[in-house]
Amino acid sequence: MSEALALRLRALAALGAIAMLALYYFHTAPTNGDFWWYDASRHAMNGVFIRDFLLDGGLLDPLRFAADYYQRYPAVNVGFYPPFFYLSSVPVLLVLGANHAASQAAVSLYVLLAGSMSYLLLRRLLGPLTAGAAVLAMLSLAPFALWSRQVQLDVPALAMLLATGYALLRYLELGGRLWLYLSALLMGLAMLTRVQAMFAVPAFLYFLFLHRYANPAPLRQRLAAFVLMGCVTAPAVLMVAHFSQVNQSLATAVPGMPGLWTLENWTWYLRRLPQQFGWPCIVLVIVGLGAIVRAAALRKLPPVARVLLAFALCAWLFFTVVSNKDGRFNLPGITFLFLAAVAGLATIGGRLAPVAIPALAAWQLAQLALMPPVPYVAGFKEAAQLAAELAPRNSNVLISAHRDGNFIYDLRTLDLRPDVGVRRADKLFVEIAIMRELGIRDLGYGRREILQLLAQHRIDTIVIQPGYLADQPAMAAFESLLGEDTLYRKVRTIPMRGTLDKPEKELVIYSKRAAAN
Repeated sequence: MSEALALRLRALAALGAIAMLALYYFHTAPTNGDFWWYDASRHAMNGVFIRDFLLDGGLLDPLRFAADYYQRYPAVNVGFYPPFFYLSSVPVLLVLGANHAASQAAVSLYVLLAGSMSYLLLRRLLGPLTAGAAVLAMLSLAPFALWSRQVQLDVPALAMLLATGYALLRYLELGGRLWLYLSALLMGLAMLTRVQAMFAVPAFLYFLFLHRYANPAPLRQRLAAFVLMGCVTAPAVLMVAHFSQVNQSLATAVPGMPGLWTLENWTWYLRRLPQQFGWPCIVLVIVGLGAIVRAAALRKLPPVARVLLAFALCAWLFFTVVSNKDGRFNLPGITFLFLAAVAGLATIGGRLAPVAIPALAAWQLAQLALMPPVPYVAGFKEAAQLAAELAPRNSNVLISAHRDGNFIYDLRTLDLRPDVGVRRADKLFVEIAIMRELGIRDLGYGRREILQLLAQHRIDTIVIQPGYLADQPAMAAFESLLGEDTLYRKVRTIPMRGTLDKPEKELVIYSKRAAAN
C-alpha cells in the first residue's frame, strides 16, 4: 500500500469517527418536544416559522403573514436573534418535517462541521489519526457534549468560527482572493448565527491588516473583504442596535455578577476551566501553552497556532468584559484554547503528541459514556395534545408557564388544530423584559379585567404551571380565579418530568364551563 493511500485511509477513519460522534449526539439528544434549555424551543420554532413562511404563502404578504403567525404562536423571536441558523435549518425541516428531531439534526450537522474544520486546522501540524483523536477529545468535552444536544446557537456559531479560522489560515498560507473573501463571508455568517461571535473580529482584522505574512492581497481587496463581512453581518448589527437598551443591560449591569474591574470578574471563566476541561485535559493544555511560549520565543510558532491562540484570547477578553456570564458563553474560548494547546504540543516533536492526545481522547470518550442522560423537560407535549382536544373551534389556549415556548412549539408541530392559537399569561397580565432580572411590571388587573381579557381573546382552555409569577398581583388574581372552580373547571393535572427548576412540578389544564359561555 502506498504512503498516499495509507494517509487517505487514515484521514477517512478519523473523519468517520468524528461523524459517528456527531451521530451519537443526535441519537442521545432530546427530540420529542422535550426541550430543556429555556431558549431551545424558540430557536426550533424560529426555523419552523421560516419553513411555514416559505410553504404557506408568506412571500405574498410577508408582514401580514408574520404578524398573524406571531398572534397564533407567540414563541417566534427571529427579530431578537440573528437568522442564519434558522435559515440553514430550513432544508432539513423541509426534508424531515417540522419537528424537534429535524431541528436537532440541523445542530448535529454543525457538530460535524465543527469537527471537520478542527480536523483540517490540526492536520497542518499532526498526522491524520492524531488530529482525529484531538478532535474527538475536543468534541467530548462536557460543555460541547451538552450544547451539541440542545437546539441552541452556541455550536452552530462555533462551527462557523472554526470554518472562518480555517479559511483565514489558508489565506495566510496561500494568499489570493478566494480564501480572503471566503474567510470574510464566514466571519459575517458566524455573527449572523450568534452576535457574540463578534469577539473574533479583532483577531480577524489583525491578521488581515497588521500581521506579516508572505502573500498579502492588495489593500483594496482586503478592504473589500472587510466590507463584505460588514454587509453580511448588517442584520445582526441592526438587531443589536434595535435592542440596545436590553443588550446594554446584559453587557454592563446584570444583577448578581461581579463588577468589571474586580479580580473575581477577570478570573470568572478561568475558575471554571477545571469543571469544563477536567484535570487530564488541563494538564495537556498547560503543557501545550508552555510549548507555545517556547515556540514563540524561538520565533517558530506556526501560523495555525497563532490563529487559534488569537481567537482564544479574544474570546476570553470579550466574555470577561461582558457582565452577563454563563459557562456556555465561553464555549468558543475553551474550544480555541484546547486546539491552540494541541497545536503547541505538536511543536515539541517526538512521540509526545501521538501518544498523549489519543490517550486523552480515550479518557474523554470514556467520561462521555459515563455522563448522566442529557437534560430534558417533558409534560408540555401531553398538555398540548389535551388542549387541542378541548379547545373550541377558532379559539385560543392560554399558557402560563416558565417554559411556555415548549407548549407553543408542541402545539404547532403536533399540527392537530391549525385553527387554535396561543396566548401567553406573561404577556397579558404583566410586562417582562426578556429576563425577569432585567425588570417586570405588574399591569394591575383584578378579577373583572382578567375576565374581560379572557373573553376578548376567546380563551376557553387554560394551561398553567401553578405558582408561576405568583408574586405579581395580577398573576395571583388570575390563579385565584381559576381556583374558584366556577367559570373554569380543572380537567387534568400532568406531572412535569426531567431536569426541572424547583417551582416546576406540574401543568394543570382548565376548560371553560358550558354554563359560562
